[in-house]
Amino acid sequence: MENKEVVDAFNKASTDYDKYRKQAIPNMDIYYNTVVNLTKNYSDPKILDLGAGTGILTELLYKQHPNSDITLVDLSTEMLNIAKNKFNDKNFKYIEADYLTHDFDKDYDIIVSSLSIHHLTDEEKKVLYKRIYNFLRTGGVFINADQVCGATEYTEEIYKKEDASHLNRQNIPEKEKDILRQRRLLDKPAKLLDTIQWYEDIGYKNVDVYYKYYRYFVIAGEK
Repeated sequence: MENKEVVDAFNKASTDYDKYRKQAIPNMDIYYNTVVNLTKNYSDPKILDLGAGTGILTELLYKQHPNSDITLVDLSTEMLNIAKNKFNDKNFKYIEADYLTHDFDKDYDIIVSSLSIHHLTDEEKKVLYKRIYNFLRTGGVFINADQVCGATEYTEEIYKKEDASHLNRQNIPEKEKDILRQRRLLDKPAKLLDTIQWYEDIGYKNVDVYYKYYRYFVIAGEK
């Protein structure tokens, strides 16, 4: 995934990333808390957050699981530096690496990702989903809050119009809106039905979609 454009874009966006994130993402509280709710049955889990950025989702998981071991992974130095300043806990670990190639532990209870994997090609996504499966303990879960493309050209056009309409309604400086629009040009979302099939082909159990709003969705599968 070592995409210099993606890394540069997020390093540059790091300073104001948290400030405008909640406005940029529709229904963000519901969206992210859906992920957290899916982890409630785990006691003091070992958590891996892929593409953790500044730790927005990580912070919610930490509140739910204050005694857990949490590892944050991201390609962006600046994003991880902001995350480090949020958490003062010896149980946190930070890895600046490409999660497509990094050699992780193989005993995580929960692996999550939020708005990161859509930067990969479809072939890279399939490779990553298989790697994640191998890093999970039996009974562990992989939860991905991400974006999909439309199932057809027609529905993709509806998604694009909703993206533009939502962003235009937000009280965000025009400069920041333009930065977000430029970042979106780097996106490579897959189709939802393809994603579900990849999970099932790999061997994930109880695969389901727990949230969807236009292109934003939460999918989970267990090992």
